[in-house]
Amino acid sequence: MSSRSYTGRHVGRHRSQQRRARVPRALSPGFVLPTSAAAALVVTATGASMAESAPQPLEFASSQTALVRSQQAADDQLASDLAARRQDASIQSAAFQGRTEAQARAARSAQRKAAAAAKAKAEAEKRAKKWVRPIHIWNITSGFGARWGTHHDGLDLAAPTGTPLYALSKGTVLKAGWEDSFGNKVAVQYWDGSVIWYGHMSRIDVQAGETVLPGEQVGLVGNTGHSFGSHLHFEVQQAATGDTPLDPVTWLKDHGLW
Repeated sequence: MSSRSYTGRHVGRHRSQQRRARVPRALSPGFVLPTSAAAALVVTATGASMAESAPQPLEFASSQTALVRSQQAADDQLASDLAARRQDASIQSAAFQGRTEAQARAARSAQRKAAAAAKAKAEAEKRAKKWVRPIHIWNITSGFGARWGTHHDGLDLAAPTGTPLYALSKGTVLKAGWEDSFGNKVAVQYWDGSVIWYGHMSRIDVQAGETVLPGEQVGLVGNTGHSFGSHLHFEVQQAATGDTPLDPVTWLKDHGLW
């Protein structure tokens, strides 16, 4: 073989066999892997793909979850605190309103009681200042003025012994006891300043210093002292001291008792 012919064959052989990347036989279109080998290859490829797109590390995800849970717990606690404060505020408001209403009721009750007490006092005062007759029924046997050469200072009202004698209005007993010609005597000064003497009584039912009211019994008709029969000597004086008698008829008329 000549060198020329050899060289041409050698060169042609190398030109016809250019170097190319060799594809593994297992990946060629016509190659079929066994079932177990194919599964292994798929798992390997999938694992590689998942590895490339894998999520953040587990530790980082856990810290995020803990942070979210902590924030949620804080929010829940805040909501609970707000609800508790609202409830406390509502309870305090209700308690304050209850105290206010109770105070208002107490004030109204006190006002009603004060008004009732004032009304009762006014009515009692009115009743205390009314005037009544010393004897329900009487018979005048001697009047005020000259009598038997002297001056008779009172009005003699005849009535059976034991007939009740009454206070004419609200007053204070100045004297209750025996006195010379009057026998058993009671002197009462009434709220308008008038002083009334009761004489010749058979019994005295009050004491000096005692307060009497209209119609209250002060004693009984009698015939004690210088007396000529059972009667009441009714005498009106201008003052608690001295002896300045007034006409009893005029006084009785002025007080609506005649």
